[in-house]
Amino acid sequence: MFMSLSASVSRHGCLSKEYICCRVCLWFLVMEEKLKPSVKSEGDGGAARKVRGKHVAFMMVVGLTSILQGTVTKGWTAVLPKMQDDPHSFVKTDDDVAWLVSMTSIVGIFASLATGPLVEWVGPCLVLAIVMGVSTALWLLMVFPPHKVVFFVARAGLAACVYAVSTVSLPLLAEMSPNKVRGAVATLSEIGGSTGVLYGYLVAFLFPWKIATALCTLTAALLFLPMWFVPESPYWLVRRGRLDDAKASLQRLMGSTPEVEEELAAITRRPTATQTSLLQQFTELRKGQNLRPVVLVLSFFVLRELGGRSCIMMYTVYIFRDAGVELDAFTCTVLVGAARLVCTCVTAGILDHVGRRPLLIITAVVAAVSQSVCGLFLFLQLPGASLVPLVAVLVYIAAYGTGVGPIPWVYVGELVPSPVRSLGASIITACDALVVFSINLAFLKLIGYTGLGITFLAFGGLNLVIALIVCIWIPESRGVSLQEMEDAFAKKHSPDDLKEPLANKHSPDDLKEPLANKHSPDDLKEPLANKNDSPDDLKGPIRV
Repeated sequence: MFMSLSASVSRHGCLSKEYICCRVCLWFLVMEEKLKPSVKSEGDGGAARKVRGKHVAFMMVVGLTSILQGTVTKGWTAVLPKMQDDPHSFVKTDDDVAWLVSMTSIVGIFASLATGPLVEWVGPCLVLAIVMGVSTALWLLMVFPPHKVVFFVARAGLAACVYAVSTVSLPLLAEMSPNKVRGAVATLSEIGGSTGVLYGYLVAFLFPWKIATALCTLTAALLFLPMWFVPESPYWLVRRGRLDDAKASLQRLMGSTPEVEEELAAITRRPTATQTSLLQQFTELRKGQNLRPVVLVLSFFVLRELGGRSCIMMYTVYIFRDAGVELDAFTCTVLVGAARLVCTCVTAGILDHVGRRPLLIITAVVAAVSQSVCGLFLFLQLPGASLVPLVAVLVYIAAYGTGVGPIPWVYVGELVPSPVRSLGASIITACDALVVFSINLAFLKLIGYTGLGITFLAFGGLNLVIALIVCIWIPESRGVSLQEMEDAFAKKHSPDDLKEPLANKHSPDDLKEPLANKHSPDDLKEPLANKNDSPDDLKGPIRV
C-alpha cells in the first residue's frame, strides 16, 4: 500500500489533499467499529454486555490527549528547516535545531518523575485537564515570542506537559477499559500520537512556520473542556479511600449494573489497594513481583529509542536530504506520518485478536530487517540507493506503527502492577526521555562521524533484541484482567510458563490435583461407609 502511495507521489510530485484528509480520519472509523460490538461480561454468567457510548467517549477523550504529545515531540519539528530559512526567526544554527529537538527529552526526565507524585495527590484526570490548559497558553507564547529565551522556555514547558500526558494517559486508559477491548483502547494513545505527528507534518508542509505553530494550538485547546467531564480513575479513588466516589465513577463509566459492584470488589480486595504515599510505592517496587515487569517494559522503551525511533521521526527531513532521496524531503516526511497513522489504526483492529506477543515479535523483526537493508545499501552505495531509504523508512514506520510503537505503551498499562503503577510509569517515561535526549542530541554528529549506513545497521540490531526479550520473558496479556497479570509475575513461573496465555483461568493447584476436588476428606477415609454395608461384608478383603 505504501509502495503504491510512494509511486503515486513520484508521478504527481505532491500528495493529494483529499487522500491525506481521508487518512487522518480513518482511525475514527476503525475505533468506532472496534468498540461498537458487545463484549462479554467477566461475571459468572458470561452474558454479553455492551460498552456504553458514554464509556467509549470518555476513553476516546483520554486517548486523544496524546495528539498533543505527537505534535510537540515530533510533528512540529518539521517546521525547523523553514525557521532556519527565515531570517526573522530565532532558529539560526544546527545547534539551535538540535537543542529544540532534544530539549523535550531532558525536560521530560524531570517532568515524568514529578508527575507520579502529582497524580497520587490530585488525580490523573485533573492532571490531564490542567495540562491541556497550560499547553494552549504555551503554544500561543511560541507563536508570538518576545525573545529567544522565551521561545525556548515555552518549548521546554510544552515538553513537560507532553511527558505528563505520557505518564498519565496509558495507566488511566488501562484502568478505564474492559478487559476484552483493553488492547484496542490502549492503542488510542498511540493513534492519538500518530495523528499529532501527521498533523504537525501537514501544517509544516502547507503553511509558514508561524501559522503552522498557531494551528498546533488546537491539539490542546480542543480537549481542555472535554477533559473536565471525564470521571476520575476508580483505582485512584480507592487508593485515596474514597469508595463512594469510586463507585460513582464506575457507574458513570459502566452504568448502574451489577458489574459495578463486582469491579469495585475486585479493585478493593487487592492487598495494596489503599496505599497512597510515594515511600510505600518505593517499598513495593523493591519486591521482585513488581520490579520484574517494570524492568521488562522499560527495556522495550530503551531499545526502541536506541533503535532509531525518535531520530527517524524527528530528523526525517534531514535524513532524506542526507540520503539523497529524489522526492521532496517534506513530501517524504508527510508519507512517513501517514504510514504510521494507518498502521496504528490497523493495530487497533487486530490487537485483541492476534495478541501482543506475536505482533510485537513480528514487527520488531521487520523493523530490524528494513533498517539493516537500508544501512547496507547506504554503506555500500549500491545502485538504486537513492530510493531505498524512502522505501526502508516506510517499511520501518509500518512495523513501528503496527507493533513496536503501540504495544510497549499498552504494556505500561497492563504489565506494570497497580501498587507501583504511578511510580513505575514515571520511571519508565523518565528513562525513555533520558535516552531520547541523548540520542537526539548526538544524532547529527553521529551520522557525520560514522555515516548514515553504519548508523542504520546498528539500529537494526537493537530492534532485533526486542524480539528476543519478548520471546523469552513476556507473557501474553490478551483478554487477561489486570489482577491476573499481577498474579502472573507474583508466582514463581518459569519463562516457558509465562509464554502461555493466562486466560485459561487454571491455577497450579487445579492442575496438581484434578480429581481431589471431587471428594471430601471424609469420603476418602470411609469409601464404603455410605453404602449401608453390613459388618460381615466389611470383614472380607477389600479389592481395589
